[in-house]
Amino acid sequence: MKRFIVLLVAVLSIFVFAKTVTLEFWTLSLSPTFDDYIKAMIADFEKQNPDIKINWIDVPYNAAVQKLTAAIAARQAPDVVNLNTSWAIDFAAQGALASLDELITAQDKALYWDKLWNSTVIDGKSYAFPWYASIPIMMYNTDLFKKAGLNPNQPPETWEQVLMYSRIIKTKLGIYGFEPNIIALDELLLEGIPILTPDGKKAAFNTPEAITRLKFFVNAYKENLMPRSLGGYTEGREKFQAGQLAMYPAGLTMLQHIEKNAPNIYKVTEVAPYPIGKGKMIKVSLMNLVIPITSPNKAAAAKFALHVTSPKWQIEFSNYATVVPSTKQGLETSKVFQDRVAKGDLAAKAMLMASKSMKYAVDLNAITVHKIPADKYADVRKILQDYWIAAIKGEIKPEEALAKAEQEVNKVLAK
Repeated sequence: MKRFIVLLVAVLSIFVFAKTVTLEFWTLSLSPTFDDYIKAMIADFEKQNPDIKINWIDVPYNAAVQKLTAAIAARQAPDVVNLNTSWAIDFAAQGALASLDELITAQDKALYWDKLWNSTVIDGKSYAFPWYASIPIMMYNTDLFKKAGLNPNQPPETWEQVLMYSRIIKTKLGIYGFEPNIIALDELLLEGIPILTPDGKKAAFNTPEAITRLKFFVNAYKENLMPRSLGGYTEGREKFQAGQLAMYPAGLTMLQHIEKNAPNIYKVTEVAPYPIGKGKMIKVSLMNLVIPITSPNKAAAAKFALHVTSPKWQIEFSNYATVVPSTKQGLETSKVFQDRVAKGDLAAKAMLMASKSMKYAVDLNAITVHKIPADKYADVRKILQDYWIAAIKGEIKPEEALAKAEQEVNKVLAK
């Protein structure tokens, strides 16, 4: 009898172990900074799913594509991988990722902002779970606002107001109003202007709306409302920290630099939502989770990916990193963030505002958004940028710039 019991236990043990699944999970350059968060999130999942174990591996960001390509080719790929949107689309287009539609429900998809989910939908198939995101805000110097006679409690909400405020600041104080990070392709998309025709064969951006947007920058440059060096984020931060710039539209992490490098400026800094263009969009940098096609445990992988990207664990990640959730349930539901804001925590206030702006978030780097063929993208982007900047500097009229850019893009598309 004793022998029988021992034998039965052995058989049952084999059965139990056979049912245990181990998933390999790759992240990009999150260790060791976020070890505590990742390990806690994994422990929570394993507690809820004792039949699934997670083997977490952190991969250097710059080595991710090469490593994943090799792993998939060798059929040794991980089960869940962290990729940015462009990479996720590239791998999906190569047939290297599993479609998620049969692994999750419509209710699961509804957790995320539609525009972010749709960034990686190709031919009607979904390929990625949106994860953490970074979205810009508007930082402004309340002391300079007051000196210029502007109400610091009424920051600009649109780019037209940014221009108007900048004129007042230039007149009253003799300093720059703002410094944008100008990317022509992004400016067109944010105004809701298509880059190509629906069939992808011709340029479609030479419109009255595009001319209006370009003239916005032409006027700001001509009136000396923004630095003529067009230095973008880096120069903007330096001038803002020196008290030589009133408004600084940039990413959330820039606020940390200001706090560290210019504490006196930080004390008079306030934050506001990023101004909205006519396209009702704000550019976002997004990370995602995907499931390689070679994973033998796709259902378990999808379950884990849903756990990682759930509102609970995305909100928790915002306590560790300067990022905001890609889910519709954002930081406004977090008592921790509400308490921090109530105590005067400017960083928390900025993140809360950014989270509320996520309904406008779009990853402009996604081919599903800009719709430019991958092999033409770099050329189209450069042509637009060169003519856009030339027009801003007064080297060519806006109408002529867009007309010539249209001609050159059409030549590229015809090749």
